[in-house]
Amino acid sequence: MKRILLAIAMVFAFGAMQAQDEVLFEFSDGIEGAVKQTMEQNTSRLLTAINQAESSGKDINYSGIGIDDLATQSIGMMWNNVKFRVLDDDIVEHCLRIKASNGRVIGYQARNIAVVMKPIDDSYVGDLNQEICINYDPSGRISDFNITMGLQQYVRLMKEGERLNDADRRMQILHWVEQFRNAYVQKDINFMEDVFSDDALIVTGKVVKRQHTDMKPIAKVEYTTQGKQQYLNGLRRVFRNNAYINVKFDDIQIVRHGAKPNYYGVTLKQGWFTKNYSDEGIVFIVWDFTDEFSPKIMVRTWQPTEIDDSDVFTLSNFKLN
Repeated sequence: MKRILLAIAMVFAFGAMQAQDEVLFEFSDGIEGAVKQTMEQNTSRLLTAINQAESSGKDINYSGIGIDDLATQSIGMMWNNVKFRVLDDDIVEHCLRIKASNGRVIGYQARNIAVVMKPIDDSYVGDLNQEICINYDPSGRISDFNITMGLQQYVRLMKEGERLNDADRRMQILHWVEQFRNAYVQKDINFMEDVFSDDALIVTGKVVKRQHTDMKPIAKVEYTTQGKQQYLNGLRRVFRNNAYINVKFDDIQIVRHGAKPNYYGVTLKQGWFTKNYSDEGIVFIVWDFTDEFSPKIMVRTWQPTEIDDSDVFTLSNFKLN
């Protein structure tokens, strides 16, 4: 009798644990019909599977989820470095449409999904509370998964895009910028190989002297340049030597090139955090969206935050072919 009661108790406990891990997701607006239902089902199952894996200490089970290899690889690389858990069990979000330059819908996106990071050890440095976004292909299958910037920053950039009539392109740019940021976190050297142009220019500043003024300290900076492979070789060493890397992008600004409409300059404040080293700097990236499905980084620069505002790199500092 005791064995039967114990078995019943275990069944109830298992059921309670499953219920605790379950996440229900739905779109409030932005899409209707069968694709909406497919995305909601795939998202609910994925978020539930993430919670179940975090609770059990096991790998994520993708059975029954419509999800591409790119998305599972993205989640897997993150999962190897830090576990995480979805905070809410009932999520309602707006569906965003991602469009090509001709106006055709090429995918969808859900944002603002709150997660809490569950570090494996003390190598994790950074905010525990994060937000993720999920991308879908036109059929509703999950195609990508990334940690994102905050909602206020996203809304500001989209409002600016509406004013300048390039909101669709800005959404594409932000998606690629978020993928770029996550490639550092996930230590995804293959993404870096693909996204940098073969003749990309990488410029890194080093502070050699600091001068203090009434307004703020101003740094004298020396710059070194690298090619793609030299930069990636150094990045490989950084990836090998750090159990976890946390990179944060803030204060993002997007400017379109006046004479070359497929070129965009993206300026942002980057925070870099590892167990033994951290810094903050200004990163400027030149993106070539000539091929909007496979854009390339032509220039990537890093400057210390102490430089004078007039010395921050812009599109005018670089001759683009």
